[in-house]
Amino acid sequence: MFSNISWQQYCIFLIAANAIYYLGLWIFYGAKFPVLSGVGRIQQFSVHHEDEPDEVITTAQHVMDELRPLFEGRSNKNELILALQLHLHKYNQWEEPGFRDTVNEFIIREGQSKCSIRLSEEDQRVLWM
Repeated sequence: MFSNISWQQYCIFLIAANAIYYLGLWIFYGAKFPVLSGVGRIQQFSVHHEDEPDEVITTAQHVMDELRPLFEGRSNKNELILALQLHLHKYNQWEEPGFRDTVNEFIIREGQSKCSIRLSEEDQRVLWM
């Protein structure tokens, strides 16, 4: 039976089978493949997708770990704000839901407990500029 199949027919079958398989995946998962979702339109820069809240939390935790050493030995509010601004500058374009709120809560908690500095809402907005 296999002696009746040529290499050309075999390759065409493999290509067609793969195309059908990936088309089925694309239809089933609602075109959420990163390679295919950007075809024909420009996507806005985002590190996360809307349906991935765990990644937002993981990234927020990473940012908080970066910021943790900044609170050691700081007693001047302006110095703390400047140091936080410098570190948060690379994240100011991120508009993921819950990201800034989580980081701001951490900053308020650490500022009060380690530095005895209370940051107002205006101070929090300045951090992200």
